Amino acid sequence: MSPKPPQQQSHMLAEQSKLPRLPIPPLKQTISKYLESIVPVANNDVAALAETNRLAAGFSRVADRLQQRLISYEKTQESSWLEKWWLELAYMAWREGLCINSNYWISFADDPNAYGLETAPEVLLPHDPQYNRGSVWESRSYGEFQLRRAVRYVQKALDYKEMIHEGRLPIERTKSGPLCMDQYLRIFGMTRIPRPGCDELRQDEKTLSSRTIVVLAEDQIYSVDVYDDAGHRKPDGDLEDDLRAIVTDVVERRRTGNMDPAVSVLTAGHRDRWATAFARLEKQPANKATLTAIQDSLFAVSLDTTFSDPQGSINANQQSMKCHGTRPGHNRWYDKCASFIFDRNGASGYLGEHSPCDALIPAYMIEYVSKLVATEHIKANEVSKHTRSYQAQVKRLRFVDIDSTVRSLIREAEMEVEKTVRDSISRQVRFENYGSNWIKRVAKVGPDAYAQLALQLTYYRVHKCFVSVYETASTRQFLHGRTETVRSLSSESADFMQVMCDRASTSADKYEALVRASKKHQQLVRDASSGNGIDRHILGLRMAYHRLDPLPGESPMSAEEKEAIEGFFNDPILAKSTRFQLSTSGLFPAYYLTHTGFGCVVADKGYGINYIIEPTRIKFGTEGKTAKAGNGTDVDLFEATLRQTLLELKLICEQSNQPSAADLARL
Repeated sequence: MSPKPPQQQSHMLAEQSKLPRLPIPPLKQTISKYLESIVPVANNDVAALAETNRLAAGFSRVADRLQQRLISYEKTQESSWLEKWWLELAYMAWREGLCINSNYWISFADDPNAYGLETAPEVLLPHDPQYNRGSVWESRSYGEFQLRRAVRYVQKALDYKEMIHEGRLPIERTKSGPLCMDQYLRIFGMTRIPRPGCDELRQDEKTLSSRTIVVLAEDQIYSVDVYDDAGHRKPDGDLEDDLRAIVTDVVERRRTGNMDPAVSVLTAGHRDRWATAFARLEKQPANKATLTAIQDSLFAVSLDTTFSDPQGSINANQQSMKCHGTRPGHNRWYDKCASFIFDRNGASGYLGEHSPCDALIPAYMIEYVSKLVATEHIKANEVSKHTRSYQAQVKRLRFVDIDSTVRSLIREAEMEVEKTVRDSISRQVRFENYGSNWIKRVAKVGPDAYAQLALQLTYYRVHKCFVSVYETASTRQFLHGRTETVRSLSSESADFMQVMCDRASTSADKYEALVRASKKHQQLVRDASSGNGIDRHILGLRMAYHRLDPLPGESPMSAEEKEAIEGFFNDPILAKSTRFQLSTSGLFPAYYLTHTGFGCVVADKGYGINYIIEPTRIKFGTEGKTAKAGNGTDVDLFEATLRQTLLELKLICEQSNQPSAADLARL
């Protein structure tokens, strides 16, 4: 649900104190909802369902002590009982590499007036089967338009950063009231730091008041002042000169072979490997200063030498934005919360480190920035405003005296990330036939529920089975609220899929099943968003068992009680219900974001899908693995089936509701 505009302007944090705390749902309610949710997951395995119900009944009889521990713990936490645990378990303790697995990526709309573009030596023509997927080429050069567009984005991002710093962002609201605005404070000046076993985040007064950004070009790193000594913003022309100085320096160093090792690729790979290298780098004063300068910066900018063909190719562009198109994991600092990326021809995107804030929050910032940049077309014959006699002021951040161990770790990271990228397939599915206008007025169901059911039906048709489905629900109506799981697969949605695939079903049967499943889905979303979900509470109960001490006066836990608790937590059906082979998340209608993507959670026949429902179209960003790496995953078949499913649903809804030609013409 998109937040409503505020009635009047006030400081963005003015209503934080009025926000309720994230509730702890009643134990019986959570168990009841859990048992309802696993019915389609069990796939008619009567014995497994009976065993799960037995285990849940035993757990319910003894788990009140865990509930009471959780309630007591909640009273000791500053903002939320979940906040610290969620940051640790969902992100900081995650040891796999950030590239594709955790970081999300976004591509922006191209500027139709771009100039001085590099062209491919073998241009793809519209009849070529590869045309819609596009190709990525290496130019070994930088473009004037690229640098100028990068400066425009930097300036607008700084505008947004200042709005946050001064509290000028409007307070977002839904029908339930104001939303927590805390996550906006975590976009800029935020960096993830690798540590053995569990990472850390760094953001402090120094990083929040920073006057610098970091710029990466061919894995060489530079610090650029974006404010002068008096705290005034540098004009566009000065920053353009700074970027020109950087790429000139990099090209010369490439020519003479005077390049520092690609330490940045370590940020893309396994976290413990990076933590080992980080600890060794910190021991050298110059390297520690470089790591600190990167952390101190507001955000990162990556200038790439690759470009896409055909120009504006969404599929090729997003391939570059998420991990550099031809050298996976290079020229990115995956630990920065915010990174803007610009290829040789000015195609632009964003790479986000997920732990400090959910992707929705930077997406609002990116849409705002991109919209403003789009209105300021850069003209080849137009000179940007300069400071008189300005001399470029950039500082090269060096990694020196790199020992053989760190060099070996860099090579390991390169091999790991190359495999990660090689095993990954991601596509942009842009469905232009209709969008939310048609769904609301003709299908007469909620657009998000409609999209969810289309995705589930597509999966069912491709893989012939029901699987657990994750959808993100926002809990920002609570103080420091982040997300809850919507267990999108329900008995109603399973029935809808079976009805749709039953040749004996009429259009009326199919439409009625669609409506029933949509209503159920909307209720699941309301429950999750209001703090009455399932998964976060079960996580809390698990943590209460493993980490929280018994309360004063609590009786000793018997062997039978331990067996009942551990039996529930170790139930294969519980594990299966959280093995989300279809992981999904929807964004607000975003017109300047051409692609949004994140990696699938489960490689085995798994898909990660972000979608944007606009009034007249739907954009799906889909990631899965190759058929071999994904044990039968088929991203291309999924795309084709999704398109066909959306067209079929359109026909069914129009047959059932019979809109007039005049009504359809207005959509």
